[in-house]
Amino acid sequence: MEMFIDILKQIFELLQLVDLPTAYLMVFTPAWLLVLIGFVVFVKKNVKPVFKVLAFIPLLNFAVFYLFNFTRGAQLTGLLRYGPHLVAAVLYLVAALIISRGKHKIIPLIVSGLLGVLISGWTVVYVLALGSAYHFGNFSHPGYEKSMAGLIDELEKNYILRDYKEIDFDALRAEYLPMAAEAEKNKDEEAFAEAVANLCYEFHDGHLSMRITDDELSAKVAERLAGNDYGFSMIRKDDGKTVVILADEATGAYKSGIHNGVVITAWDGVPIDEAISKVKCIPPVIFMCAYPVAENEEVVKPVYLAGKGGDSIKVSFIDESGIEKEVTVSKTGSYLGRMNQALSPLTGKINTEFAYAEMLDEKVGYLCIPRESYSEVSDISAGLTDEYPEIKQLLIDRIEGLKSQGMDRLIIDIRDNDGGIDVITEEIVSLFTKEQMVSYGGYYDGKTFRKSENWAWVIPADGRYSDIPVVVLVNAGCASNGDLLAYRLSQCPNVTLMGITTTWGSAQCLGGDVLLSGGKISVRYPLIASLDENEKVMIDAGKDRKSVLKLDVKIPMDDNAVYCIYTLGGDYELAYARYYINGELKKED
Repeated sequence: MEMFIDILKQIFELLQLVDLPTAYLMVFTPAWLLVLIGFVVFVKKNVKPVFKVLAFIPLLNFAVFYLFNFTRGAQLTGLLRYGPHLVAAVLYLVAALIISRGKHKIIPLIVSGLLGVLISGWTVVYVLALGSAYHFGNFSHPGYEKSMAGLIDELEKNYILRDYKEIDFDALRAEYLPMAAEAEKNKDEEAFAEAVANLCYEFHDGHLSMRITDDELSAKVAERLAGNDYGFSMIRKDDGKTVVILADEATGAYKSGIHNGVVITAWDGVPIDEAISKVKCIPPVIFMCAYPVAENEEVVKPVYLAGKGGDSIKVSFIDESGIEKEVTVSKTGSYLGRMNQALSPLTGKINTEFAYAEMLDEKVGYLCIPRESYSEVSDISAGLTDEYPEIKQLLIDRIEGLKSQGMDRLIIDIRDNDGGIDVITEEIVSLFTKEQMVSYGGYYDGKTFRKSENWAWVIPADGRYSDIPVVVLVNAGCASNGDLLAYRLSQCPNVTLMGITTTWGSAQCLGGDVLLSGGKISVRYPLIASLDENEKVMIDAGKDRKSVLKLDVKIPMDDNAVYCIYTLGGDYELAYARYYINGELKKED
C-alpha cells in the first residue's frame, strides 16, 4: 500500500509538468463521466433531447481541439497522445444515445465509465512513461521561422538547466531566427534541420537533442553535417601534434604524401590549432549533441575538421622526410563513413551483452555493463518497486564466477553505456560501496533547484566487493545513467576511473519534446533535475563546460595509442587498464 501511495505521489508531481492542451484532454475525459452521471441522476424529464445533445459534445470538443492541435506531418505522434480521448468521446456518444432512449441508463453508464477511466489511465501511462514527453510543444503548423521561435520560447520557459548554464536566449534568437527565415525563403528543409542542430549544440547538453523521423532527410542532413571526404581523418595527440589517421591509399591525398602518422600543420591556409579551435562538433548521428564536456570535444575536434572545406582545400603537413609541404587535395565524396570510423573507437560499444564477463588473465576479471536496461517487462516492474533482485543476483553470479577462476582484481567496462533506469545503477553500485548514497529528482522554480522526496534514488551499502581493486573504463559515449553509474562508482574507495576521455556529461531527466515545422524534426530536452544530497546539480557542467567527473587516470593519446587504435584496430584502453591494474604502469605514466 505504501508503495502504491508513493507511485501516486510521483504521478501527481509529473502531471504538474504536463502541457496545457494535453492536460485539458486529460481533465475533460473523466470530467465528462461526472457530467453524464449528474444528468442521469438529476434530469427526469425530456431525457431524449438532453442526452442527444450530451452525446455529441465530447466528439465536437475533440474535433475543435484537434483542429488546432493536430500534429502536422507526424500523425502518429498526435494519435498516440490525443487519440485515446477520441475513443472516449465515441464511447460517451454511444452511451448517451442509449440513455436517451430512456430504457437503459446504468449499464451503458458503467461500461462507458470503466472504459473511459481505462483510457484516461492509459494516457497518463503513455505521456509520463512510454512517451516520456510530459511537456509537448507542437509547432508543426507554422513555417520554419515561427517554428524556431516557438522552440526557443519553449526552452527558455522549461529547460531545466537554462540558468545553470547561463543560456543567452536573446542571442540565440538573433542568430538562429534569420537562419530559419532564410531556409524558409529557399524552401530548404536540410538547411532548417542544420540550423536546429546548431541551435541544440549551443546548449552543450547531450539530452537536448534533435531527432529526424524521415530517413531520407536524416541521411542527407548527416552527410551535410559531416562534410567532404578528402581521403583521411585526423586526431590530436597529447603532445599537441595533429596527425593523420585512416589515410586511404587510393586517394590523391595519399599520393601527395598524406599518410598515417604525418603531422598536419595547416588546414586551408589556417594554422592547424587555430582551425581546430573554430570547429563545432555536431555529430553525424544527429539525434544528440555528443560532447557537452569541452575536454572531450577537444579530443575529437580534428576528426570533425577533416570534413570541413570546399571541393578542394590546401593542406600543409610535415612529410616522412621531415620537410613541410603544402598540397591541394580534392573531395572524394561524403566524409560521413570515415568520420564514423574515426569516432567509433572513442565512443563505441565493445560488448552489447549485459554483464558479459570473462577472465583477461589469471588474475584480472572483466565485466561489461553496456546499458542500464535488461528486460523491458522486468525493467518496468523494477522501476516501480525500486528493487531489481534479478539484476543483483546476475551480477553476483558473474563476479563469483570470475572469483572462482582466480580473479582478485576487476575491470568494469562502461564505455558507450547509453543509460537506462536508475534502479540498475543502484544495484550495481551497492555491491561496491560501504556507504549509502542518495540522489533525487528535482525541479527548478526560476531561482533555486529543489529536490523531491518522492523521487529519491537510494543506493544501499551492500559492499560485498568493496575490497576488490576495480578499474572502471569510461569514454565520451558513457551517457545519462551511464554518467551516474560512473559518478557513483568513482566515489567507492576501491575504484579507479580511467579513460582517454571522461564521460558524456549529461544526466538530467528528459520530459520535454518540441515538434517543429512539418513534423519531421523534433527536439527533446530535460525537464527534471538530477540532484545530489545537497540539492546540487549532478554531472552536468555549467557554462564553463568542465566535467564534474574527473578521471583518476587519463589514458594518454600518444603514438602508441594512435597506432594501436587506428592502424591495428586494437582495444588500447582495455590493454592499458589491464597493465595498470596489474601494476605494470604507474599512475603518473
